[in-house]
Amino acid sequence: HHHHHHHIMASMGVRFGRALLMVRGSNGVAAAVNFYQNGLGLYVVRHTDNWAELTCPVIGSSSSSSSSSSSLSNPNAGSSSNNEPINFHLSIQACESESQLSVGYSPFLNFDVEDMDMTVARCAQMGANLDGPIQYPAHGKVAAMRAPDGHMIGLYEPTI
Repeated sequence: HHHHHHHIMASMGVRFGRALLMVRGSNGVAAAVNFYQNGLGLYVVRHTDNWAELTCPVIGSSSSSSSSSSSLSNPNAGSSSNNEPINFHLSIQACESESQLSVGYSPFLNFDVEDMDMTVARCAQMGANLDGPIQYPAHGKVAAMRAPDGHMIGLYEPTI
């Protein structure tokens, strides 16, 4: 049995699947969902009083495609089906303990955006604050933003 191709498994590896945000109670969940949905443009997969899950739409794909709506009605469709390249989930969980709610500069949630200026303007309208000016390195635009809930968000618009 020398035909076992072990290197095929190497592509499985590890990927960043989800980030978990702790927020204060159900009001915090609702406020965070509002910001990440309407400010950053994430999709809401589910939203209860103490828990929410959002996912990033795939840049360049049409948001009205039938595959995305079917995966929302079937919570198990998301990561396993091949036609659904959405692979990052942002979970928001209500909690009451102060130690769980302390937010500093870590972790940074980093999002790639298609239009930095529009995204920053939309998020600022919703109460986010730019942390320093937008940077313009050779490979695109970079910005740091503090969300209304205090979390730090990194935004990156790659140069096409």
